[in-house]
Amino acid sequence: MRWQRKLFLAMLAAVALAAGAAWLARRAPAWWAPVARDAPGALETARALEQGIAGEVTKVRGAGAQEWSVRVRAADLNAWLGARLPQWLEHDRSLPWPDGVRGVQVRIEPGGLVLAADWNGFVVSTRWAVEPGAARGPATLRAAGTSVGSLPVPFGAGVGAWFVPELGAALPLATGLGDGRTVRVDGVEFADGEAIVDCRTDAGPGAAR
Repeated sequence: MRWQRKLFLAMLAAVALAAGAAWLARRAPAWWAPVARDAPGALETARALEQGIAGEVTKVRGAGAQEWSVRVRAADLNAWLGARLPQWLEHDRSLPWPDGVRGVQVRIEPGGLVLAADWNGFVVSTRWAVEPGAARGPATLRAAGTSVGSLPVPFGAGVGAWFVPELGAALPLATGLGDGRTVRVDGVEFADGEAIVDCRTDAGPGAAR
């Protein structure tokens, strides 16, 4: 009967493992607290962030390549995700939004940022790292690990790829402006609750880099 005892113990261990995994998956991170759409002051904060970043990105900075930095707080980003993002989604139905997602939150911590979403009652979060660009190219955003609740899972793209499929691979942090200039991110310094984003504006295809 020894093999039966071993089989029973193996089955018991499997059940315990599955129960533990289910408990961890249902256990939201301690910091999970997305901003409600109607939270006091959230919409004003979100609009100020949006206008501030747009102003910095489009600012005329002179001839040649111009370096500049902007400080971004997680609290402001979360106000935007809670109060302003729903307005964007209502205005443009073509924007990607996965079924079952009800809340979104960003956490900025040393070494990177975490994007989390409530998906059908599970808090799914993906950690993102910013890597230096090659050959003077822009820095890239890359998934560095995903969890469901407090349970790590073996895939990287996670939450981000639901919103923007391109996030399944390294995403170059650069964009072109309507006047021919290019804005790129050279690097990001992460701290608790905020990040300093180092950027560069190139005057055009022939500008010195």
